[in-house]
Amino acid sequence: MVAYYFPPVAASGAMRPLGFCRNLAAYGWSPRVLTTTPDCVYPVHTVDPKLGERVPTEVEIIRVPYIDQFQRLLRFREMLRGVIRRSVPPDPEKNVESAAVPAAGTGTGRAAIKDLLLDWAFAFPDRQCGWHRQAVRTMLASVGKDIPDVVYATGGPWTSFRVGATLAEAFNRPLVLDYRDPWNCNPYYSFSSDTLTKKSRAAEAQVCQTASHVIANTEELRERLIKEYGSLQDRCTWIPNGFDRQTLAPGQVTDGRSDLSPTSAGYELCHFGTVYGKRSPRVLLQAVWELFQENQLKPEAIRLRFVGGWDTADQECERFAVNLEKHGFLRREPPVSHSVCLREMQRSSVLLVLQPDSPLQIPAKIYEYIATGRPLLLIGGEGATANLVARHGLGVSSPNQVTRIKSLLQSVADGRQQLVPPEAARVNRFEYHSLTGELAAIFDAVDRTKTSQ
Repeated sequence: MVAYYFPPVAASGAMRPLGFCRNLAAYGWSPRVLTTTPDCVYPVHTVDPKLGERVPTEVEIIRVPYIDQFQRLLRFREMLRGVIRRSVPPDPEKNVESAAVPAAGTGTGRAAIKDLLLDWAFAFPDRQCGWHRQAVRTMLASVGKDIPDVVYATGGPWTSFRVGATLAEAFNRPLVLDYRDPWNCNPYYSFSSDTLTKKSRAAEAQVCQTASHVIANTEELRERLIKEYGSLQDRCTWIPNGFDRQTLAPGQVTDGRSDLSPTSAGYELCHFGTVYGKRSPRVLLQAVWELFQENQLKPEAIRLRFVGGWDTADQECERFAVNLEKHGFLRREPPVSHSVCLREMQRSSVLLVLQPDSPLQIPAKIYEYIATGRPLLLIGGEGATANLVARHGLGVSSPNQVTRIKSLLQSVADGRQQLVPPEAARVNRFEYHSLTGELAAIFDAVDRTKTSQ
């Protein structure tokens, strides 16, 4: 199992391989995990020792550190700048502001070439590319005669796919690719260079061509992959993410339906995890603020709670957040350990999901949300996540539009829209024990095919 993100790293991408690792033995498969060390993981993630304790002791983990050459280059550049600043006296006649702006018509071509070269050398197919060579070299040296029957690689990062493909070829074994996210049709993944965009598409096509089987974590992504690569028609399936009941403390997984109705304290919509990039609450915050300004909503009816990182440079979003905090509509709290996070999810009245502009993706943490049996309120009413919520009766959703969100919040506040917890049978569909059975069946099939050849 090639899994760049793996416990004790508390990344959402670590939960799927962990869930499979904990259950594969029940289906006759013994996993060996190839990953990196927590201190090398990019971007930096919290390390949760309790999460690491959930990995079965019999699972062999090969941790391969590596050096991020791009970070090394940046540090070297800053060191050179420091040396130059100390050795060159300042020119009092030089205008600092004008010097910082290139003359019209100059530098643009050079900047584009520089970006292309840097991306090609240090960020292709992603920033984790430096792990590829070291991971392959270490694995080949450590395997000896104990060659695996199947190579499974989960991505992103897409470097994991390339590592898996290289190892599968070296071992002459089937390759199973597992998409936790889209690759080249991902709104969070792109290159400014057309050259690298084409190169990236070619790289994805190549690994899909060599794979014995490809797994997507949503039906929508499976359909998109088949549309892009028609040869996958008979060897591409989907297995959703899920949760492992055994890893959650009693009371953190629902075993039945519970009543939920607004009380004198109203609803608190709770979001757990980092706010970043396109996964921004700005439109939601604007909707709440406008309802307050129009005297249509009070914090006694609906409040917002964000637990985790707040990594957004959107100044308008920050302005709405500060104003809502002042009026009791919003509270922001720092990240907590995974175990505390699970406990807080269970205590929440409603769990908030932000997933706009991502029609093929479902955030991994939504499955832990599902495990708690609390109803979901999704902002992003299109694509895979909205389909999942609607198909399994998990809660309500709204497109990421101010008017639509305002309408939904008003209907929730006045009781016209009920927030009903999902049925236990729908929750149990996402247990990793049963999902791992589907994965093991794929391993069995590709192994039989290889053996018969």
